[in-house]
Amino acid sequence: MTIKIALALISMLALAAGCASPGQDPTAVQRGAESYVVNCQSCHGEASTGAGRIATASTHGPDGHTWHHADGLLTDIVLGIFQYSGRTMPSFEGQLSRDEVNDILSFFKTNWTEEQLSFQTEVSQNWEKSRE
Repeated sequence: MTIKIALALISMLALAAGCASPGQDPTAVQRGAESYVVNCQSCHGEASTGAGRIATASTHGPDGHTWHHADGLLTDIVLGIFQYSGRTMPSFEGQLSRDEVNDILSFFKTNWTEEQLSFQTEVSQNWEKSRE
């Protein structure tokens, strides 16, 4: 790991640990921050802003679109279960578990506004109900 990445990771972990929303497990947020740096940041850039991302990769902060989608759908996208036209992201099935993806999503949520969190929670609940 380069010094630049290590410093970024340390900064992210310090911020993530202090930014867990009520109901979020700070340990899950920390694990998600670590996993994001290792598995996602090289394409998606800095989690809250997308700085340094490749052009075709989405951003995951409040100015991005991730918060519009249910946790279940986001997990299926990351694991390559949900396919869509124009997909360039590799599948992380076999590299990340569902729990690890959930930790990454917990980390993302530390950057979203209260309104975005509320909307995303409702969308996630509706997704789960549709799967019953």
